[in-house]
Amino acid sequence: MLKILGRFGGLGGTDTTEAVRRHYRKHDRVLIVTDEQYTYSHHGDPTEQVPADVPVYTWNLAGYRAGHGPSGKANRHTFAGLSDAAFRMVPLLESARSADWPWAV
Repeated sequence: MLKILGRFGGLGGTDTTEAVRRHYRKHDRVLIVTDEQYTYSHHGDPTEQVPADVPVYTWNLAGYRAGHGPSGKANRHTFAGLSDAAFRMVPLLESARSADWPWAV
Protein backbone atom coordinates (compact mmCIF):
# COMPACT_ATOMS: atom_id res chain seq x y z
CA MET A 1 0.00 0.00 0.00
CA LEU A 2 2.75 2.49 0.88
CA LYS A 3 4.42 1.91 -2.49
CA ILE A 4 1.19 2.80 -4.25
CA LEU A 5 0.64 5.92 -2.14
CA GLY A 6 4.21 7.04 -2.85
CA ARG A 7 3.34 7.40 -6.55
CA PHE A 8 0.93 10.22 -5.80
CA GLY A 9 3.42 12.57 -4.11
CA GLY A 10 2.23 15.78 -2.47
CA LEU A 11 -1.29 16.56 -3.59
CA GLY A 12 -1.91 19.59 -1.39
CA GLY A 13 -4.78 19.94 1.07
CA THR A 14 -7.66 17.60 1.73
CA ASP A 15 -10.40 18.17 -0.83
CA THR A 16 -11.85 14.69 -0.87
CA THR A 17 -15.08 15.78 -2.53
CA GLU A 18 -13.21 17.06 -5.57
CA ALA A 19 -10.98 13.97 -5.67
CA VAL A 20 -14.03 11.68 -5.75
CA ARG A 21 -15.75 13.90 -8.35
CA ARG A 22 -12.65 13.82 -10.55
CA HIS A 23 -11.91 10.09 -10.31
CA TYR A 24 -15.22 8.27 -9.81
CA ARG A 25 -16.17 6.55 -13.06
CA LYS A 26 -19.11 4.27 -12.26
CA HIS A 27 -16.96 1.94 -10.14
CA ASP A 28 -18.78 -0.81 -8.24
CA ARG A 29 -17.37 0.51 -4.92
CA VAL A 30 -15.24 3.40 -3.70
CA LEU A 31 -12.45 3.15 -1.13
CA ILE A 32 -11.16 6.39 0.39
CA VAL A 33 -7.99 6.56 2.49
CA THR A 34 -7.76 10.00 4.08
CA ASP A 35 -6.98 12.05 7.14
CA GLU A 36 -10.65 13.03 6.85
CA GLN A 37 -10.07 16.73 7.37
CA TYR A 38 -13.13 17.95 5.57
CA THR A 39 -12.98 20.93 3.23
CA TYR A 40 -16.43 22.37 2.52
CA SER A 41 -17.67 21.90 -1.02
CA HIS A 42 -20.88 23.26 -2.53
CA HIS A 43 -21.16 19.81 -4.18
CA GLY A 44 -21.68 18.18 -0.77
CA ASP A 45 -19.64 15.60 1.10
CA PRO A 46 -17.42 13.07 -0.73
CA THR A 47 -19.91 10.23 -0.35
CA GLU A 48 -22.65 12.26 -2.06
CA GLN A 49 -20.60 12.18 -5.27
CA VAL A 50 -21.28 8.45 -5.56
CA PRO A 51 -24.75 6.96 -6.21
CA ALA A 52 -26.44 5.68 -3.04
CA ASP A 53 -26.43 2.07 -4.26
CA VAL A 54 -22.61 2.07 -4.62
CA PRO A 55 -20.76 1.28 -1.36
CA VAL A 56 -18.24 3.85 -0.08
CA TYR A 57 -15.62 2.76 2.46
CA THR A 58 -13.52 5.42 4.20
CA TRP A 59 -10.39 4.78 6.24
CA ASN A 60 -9.80 7.71 8.60
CA LEU A 61 -6.07 7.69 9.34
CA ALA A 62 -5.96 10.68 11.66
CA GLY A 63 -8.88 9.99 13.97
CA TYR A 64 -10.65 13.33 13.71
CA ARG A 65 -13.89 13.39 15.64
CA ALA A 66 -16.05 14.75 12.81
CA GLY A 67 -15.92 12.90 9.53
CA HIS A 68 -16.58 13.93 5.95
CA GLY A 69 -19.76 11.92 5.52
CA PRO A 70 -22.22 9.45 7.03
CA SER A 71 -21.15 6.08 8.36
CA GLY A 72 -22.81 2.89 9.51
CA LYS A 73 -25.93 3.11 7.41
CA ALA A 74 -26.85 2.09 3.91
CA ASN A 75 -23.68 1.76 1.82
CA ARG A 76 -21.45 4.14 3.79
CA HIS A 77 -18.81 2.87 6.22
CA THR A 78 -15.91 4.57 8.01
CA PHE A 79 -13.05 2.82 9.77
CA ALA A 80 -10.33 4.21 12.02
CA GLY A 81 -6.72 3.40 11.22
CA LEU A 82 -5.28 1.20 8.52
CA SER A 83 -3.53 -2.14 8.64
CA ASP A 84 -2.78 -4.99 6.26
CA ALA A 85 -6.09 -6.58 7.27
CA ALA A 86 -8.20 -3.43 6.81
CA PHE A 87 -9.44 -4.15 3.31
CA ARG A 88 -10.82 -7.52 4.42
CA MET A 89 -13.73 -5.54 5.84
CA VAL A 90 -15.06 -4.83 2.34
CA PRO A 91 -16.03 -8.41 1.38
CA LEU A 92 -17.27 -9.10 4.92
CA LEU A 93 -19.67 -6.16 4.83
CA GLU A 94 -20.76 -6.89 1.28
CA SER A 95 -21.37 -10.57 2.05
CA ALA A 96 -23.44 -9.68 5.10
CA ARG A 97 -25.50 -7.25 3.03
CA SER A 98 -26.61 -10.02 0.70
CA ALA A 99 -26.98 -12.52 3.59
CA ASP A 100 -24.39 -14.86 2.04
CA TRP A 101 -22.19 -14.98 5.12
CA PRO A 102 -22.33 -16.75 7.53
CA TRP A 103 -25.96 -17.69 7.00
CA ALA A 104 -25.69 -19.26 3.56
CA VAL A 105 -26.39 -22.95 3.40
